[in-house]
Amino acid sequence: MLFRPEDLAEVIASPSADVEGDVDRAALVGISPPFENQRFVLKRGKTTIGRRTDNDIILPDDSVSAQHAWILHENGHYRVINMLSTNGTFINDAKAHDRPLQDGDRVRFGRAEFVFRAGAAPSRLPSRPAGVPTWVWIAAAAVLSLTAAGLLVLG
Repeated sequence: MLFRPEDLAEVIASPSADVEGDVDRAALVGISPPFENQRFVLKRGKTTIGRRTDNDIILPDDSVSAQHAWILHENGHYRVINMLSTNGTFINDAKAHDRPLQDGDRVRFGRAEFVFRAGAAPSRLPSRPAGVPTWVWIAAAAVLSLTAAGLLVLG
């Protein structure tokens, strides 16, 4: 349960949960501390990665730039684009500026290292409508709770 605005930031910054269907989607799986075994599901289209809280994948690590990189999903393929980060983006220990990703590639943003998992082929994915991400519902509930609490205090 959320009690403070800071709690909302922690929920939003947490990795995507393994909900039904997410295990079949492309993801970055952490292999370096403090991200070990955390699974970050990639969006279709553009996924932004960095230290700032407005990124899709938030990596609170000093070696990661505010807006470090993008991962693009186009025509069924993924590629990583470095966004002029200070400490670089690496694929299998080679510096990368704009490179395609293959299942099993090691991807590093600063010191934060992950394995890219391509997920199931689109033809094997079940057809279901896109749902609203869980964090949106949590954020909405937090805003309503804080508003109600404010009305009780002021009211």
